[in-house]
Amino acid sequence: MRVRSMVVAFFYIVRLLLSLLAIWITLSWRIRKARGAFEKQLISQGMSRRDARRLSAFYNRLMRDIFSTLRKAPYRPPQ
Repeated sequence: MRVRSMVVAFFYIVRLLLSLLAIWITLSWRIRKARGAFEKQLISQGMSRRDARRLSAFYNRLMRDIFSTLRKAPYRPPQ
């Protein structure tokens, strides 16, 4: 009985980790696409390519902030 429960727990942990990996890949891909579309839109409106890239860098910063928040959330000590 105990072995079975450990196998089931392992299965659910692996499933959870695979889901988190899929979310990370999907979010990274969509942010990359959004950044490119944002740059193209700014360039088509007459902004210089350098300035458009600098503004679109906020998408990457946002993604880093989201992932760092998710990584730190389980490890916060109780207050």
